Amino acid sequence: MTDATTARPRLALALQGGGAHGAYGWGVLERLLDEDVEIVAVSGASAGALNGTALVAGLACGGREGARAGLERLWRAVSGGSPLQAFDLDLWAGPLFEPLFRRSLEVTKLLGRYIAPFAPHIRDMRALRRIVDQTIDLTAITRPDALPLHIAATRVANGTARLFANDEITLDALMASACLPDLFAAVHIDGEDYWDGGFSANPALEPLIFGDARATDMLIVQITPFTNADVSSSLTGTMARMSDIGFNACLLRDLKALTEVQAIAREAQSASPKMQALAATNLHLMGAPPELAQRGAASKIDTRWSQIEELRALGRATAEAWLADHRGGLGRISTLTGLPDAVAA
Repeated sequence: MTDATTARPRLALALQGGGAHGAYGWGVLERLLDEDVEIVAVSGASAGALNGTALVAGLACGGREGARAGLERLWRAVSGGSPLQAFDLDLWAGPLFEPLFRRSLEVTKLLGRYIAPFAPHIRDMRALRRIVDQTIDLTAITRPDALPLHIAATRVANGTARLFANDEITLDALMASACLPDLFAAVHIDGEDYWDGGFSANPALEPLIFGDARATDMLIVQITPFTNADVSSSLTGTMARMSDIGFNACLLRDLKALTEVQAIAREAQSASPKMQALAATNLHLMGAPPELAQRGAASKIDTRWSQIEELRALGRATAEAWLADHRGGLGRISTLTGLPDAVAA
């Protein structure tokens, strides 16, 4: 018989979004799939929603190998369909060309919001729709044995989050979760318009704790660092930092509420099933490394394969280091660290 100290941890994953930086999340998931833990539920927003859906569909169809293959298929298609692939380092003088190229990407990102309304193929998310449709079998996430999956989108009308569960996750729902309004037109579902889930739930934590997965641990895989000590004063740098702060605000709020209420639940030994579930769940945060912030304002739209591979490798390395420090805590204790002082207090 196994006890709480020897049983495999039951891990619920909360996957943050971040454009092309989602390839970092791919690397993290690859490393976690190598570990002797049981993944029991997934929540995600934006790129985290795409990673989460590819993960759950792959696990349902082919176990861990199916998940690895599904994630790689997704990101190879993202890069393969990118107009930036022609400018990859293998074809150009990297050290000389790269700074100029990244600067041009920053300008393109800044001007994109003004150009996109006149480009229907951008506004309707045509390229991303095709990629997801060709690489992820959405019928797999509705199978009876598929893991619980929740993806977030934001209601344009009132700014609240809507969570789509397995049977509700369609191609439109995934597009809504990844819909940045400065580039894409709102996605219309069930009579309502939706934008990127990062505005309201980046990612949603509640269903992982209060659902039926009976997770022993919840791990938040962060893509946007809470702090960035080297913020550029340029217009593109300022706007990028504003976006990062906005997309982390809901995560900070949720973590503050969860940690405070969990402390009460553990001390009071409440009879409420929800309070008991919260008290029993160990909370973990795999903080985004500073290298992600250092990649620059435009790196979230840089989908060249060389950059995807770098991000994937960074994700694997970060997960490796995190597991070296915290693997022993899974199934036993919370290791949540790395929050700004105002929240951690």
